[in-house]
Amino acid sequence: MSGQRAERLYGFWGSVVELLRIALRAIRANKMRSFLTTLGIIIGVLAVVAVVSIMQGVFQSILGRFSALGGDSLFIQPNYRLYQDYAEAVRRLKLTYGDAMAVAQNVPQVRQICPILQRQDNLTYRSHSDSTQIWGVTESFASMNSMSPEVGRFLAPMDLAARRKVCVLGHDVLDRLALPNQCVGFQISIGHGTYTIVGVLSKKGGSIFGRADSSVYIPLTTAIQQYGQEAADSLFIQVQLHNAKQMDAATERITSVLRRQHSLRFGQTNDFEIVTQDQIMDQIKQFSSISTLVVGAIVGITLIVGGIGIMNIMLVSVTERTREIGIRMAVGAKRVHILYQFLIESVTLSTLGGIIGLVAGWGVSELTVTILRHTVSKTFPAAYVPVWVILLSLGFAAFTGAVFGVYPAVKASRLNPIDALRYE
Repeated sequence: MSGQRAERLYGFWGSVVELLRIALRAIRANKMRSFLTTLGIIIGVLAVVAVVSIMQGVFQSILGRFSALGGDSLFIQPNYRLYQDYAEAVRRLKLTYGDAMAVAQNVPQVRQICPILQRQDNLTYRSHSDSTQIWGVTESFASMNSMSPEVGRFLAPMDLAARRKVCVLGHDVLDRLALPNQCVGFQISIGHGTYTIVGVLSKKGGSIFGRADSSVYIPLTTAIQQYGQEAADSLFIQVQLHNAKQMDAATERITSVLRRQHSLRFGQTNDFEIVTQDQIMDQIKQFSSISTLVVGAIVGITLIVGGIGIMNIMLVSVTERTREIGIRMAVGAKRVHILYQFLIESVTLSTLGGIIGLVAGWGVSELTVTILRHTVSKTFPAAYVPVWVILLSLGFAAFTGAVFGVYPAVKASRLNPIDALRYE
């Protein structure tokens, strides 16, 4: 009995291999037509692989930045959702240096704290100028975000105490302003102020605070002096705890301290928001999933169009090979063999299109990243092609071929052998 099963199994796979050879011969016989037939599949798979791989590269880079912080960080920001109008929210909500100091002094779980002021401003050095992010920070910012100077030093407590007009540059700012690598002691203009460079950071790539390599860091006290009281009232605060396990207790304690600072009565909604690292990472993952689904839905339409093209050409192929079908039936081929022949040919055609689209999509994503690194940022994240994207792309391509190849295959298998042999 087992021998008979083995023989049947061998016979089945032998038939599949033979039908696959016939399918490949038919595709090779009409190379250009086969390529044009699969063009819809190729474009669909190319699009999904290129877009998703770039998106996944960006998301993986962002998640990596948050992971580098460890699970012991949280962020405090104004609760902008209290107001429908963002401008009104900025005007009415306050988060100040005093709030940060109150948290530092009254929350024992806090290891380090850094109030942060952010502005967009112009940089000028001789005849060169640029616009970039200016960050007013304290000396703890560098250690909290794993930043280290390549040249010179980071900001020191004395810089903040004396409100010194000193700055630390991200690595890419040197190229933008045509500064030499050894530029410590040089002076540049930031907005209407003149600042002395005290350090240049090592190349870092992206960070949770945007593109660190193209940013400039100045003492928080100096930033408040330059940008005014409105800016001083609109800070956000980064907090690092002694232990990630203290997150819940720290969040509860910080909430109590800030409610007291802001004189909020019982029942009033917090005018601040505490965001933990895990919450941010969950939001990023959720956004990544939604973006991928949207892209997949759009590309699905392209695959349907490609499938219609395959069905059309397979119907033409059935008509052209009617006499061949009659001969195969005359020498003993069953209707199911004819059905499998055309179905396998359709699936093979669409799968080959999927493979070409996969390779082309990877090439397009690499080319796009290269262009972005030359035009946007030298540290733009590398494209990342997850295994599930490869399997899903090839699976969808094969599935499209199977679905749209059924009707032509059934039509071919139902031909009358006598009529097929007479067909000219």
